Amino acid sequence: MDKVKLFSIPDIKFYNPPEFREYLVENYESSQVDHDLTIIVGITKLNKIDFFEALQSFGFTTVRNLGSVSHIKFDLDEAPIECYVTHDADTGVVIFYTNYRKTNKNEIPKIRDFLSSDVNTYYLFFKPSLMREIAEELMDGHENLEITEFTARRLLNSRFESHIRPNYDRTISYWGDDGREALQELGYQYGVLPSRFVVNIPETIKFVIDDEGLFTFASGNLNILFDILEKAVNESRKTMAAYDGSDFKVLPVKTAGRIFDIPSSTPVSIQLNQSIEYHDISEFRAKLNKDYTIVDFIAREGSLFLSSDLVSKSGFQFRIKANENHIKMFPDGKMIFSEFMKFYEFIIKSIDPRAEFLI
Repeated sequence: MDKVKLFSIPDIKFYNPPEFREYLVENYESSQVDHDLTIIVGITKLNKIDFFEALQSFGFTTVRNLGSVSHIKFDLDEAPIECYVTHDADTGVVIFYTNYRKTNKNEIPKIRDFLSSDVNTYYLFFKPSLMREIAEELMDGHENLEITEFTARRLLNSRFESHIRPNYDRTISYWGDDGREALQELGYQYGVLPSRFVVNIPETIKFVIDDEGLFTFASGNLNILFDILEKAVNESRKTMAAYDGSDFKVLPVKTAGRIFDIPSSTPVSIQLNQSIEYHDISEFRAKLNKDYTIVDFIAREGSLFLSSDLVSKSGFQFRIKANENHIKMFPDGKMIFSEFMKFYEFIIKSIDPRAEFLI
């Protein structure tokens, strides 16, 4: 592995994550750095102390403490990988910054592996509708904007308008200097929404964004990228509020002769933008079955009622109840944050890209 040097930050103290981003806007010089700057966004339920203990348990160690910014590394046989990380106590958003390469299996993927493996932490995915909103705002604000590459997807029976064969799942990958026009045309004709795109605004910025919270900055004005990042931070507030509203308790109930323990679960409620009809049930169940073991699946026609116990691949158990417009997730014990995020991501990517938490 070629030796890579992490971009330099002096020994100064930052009082909060936004101050660090302001510093990068003013001082980061892409021409002086090996490889592009990669920014990886996650979300955690851990406080700062517990979050860094989780990083340490995974294999990261702290090199320097810069106030609200930590310089950390992960030792490998060839050479350590290094990055900076911030933890925002108000939103739960954690952000990793590094110029190590995302294509090397031992570099950027180590950070992604941590976000995927810790039960209290997850990557901050962007909903398809948010990705489309970001793309449209960029195009509206910059007449000379170029999109040179993108991936766009459509769910079967999505309510986003499609003029050609709407009843198909599809994924389109596109490379070309006319990607801006192609993304709009393919969105109109085939109803696809972007999940990743490469942006070049000449003499302003060049970067890549994907829907799993990963930004790759090549050059230009970091402010534009950080404005997009702020949208993700705002989304995280809704996510945290929904998670915090869920609960599981065992309540003692007294009778004349004995005391019973009765489990009580407060669900997470997800509002669907496109309603589930009874004729959608077999497809809904098939999609569930790809990610979960299904137990006691019940669906009734009329005013749709659906109920099922689910077991994730890691063994987490929960129950869902649904009608045409809502899905509720009832934990069978203490709610696990990563499982909560995985189920919401499943709903977004497989059932309804515009689903929202009810808070």
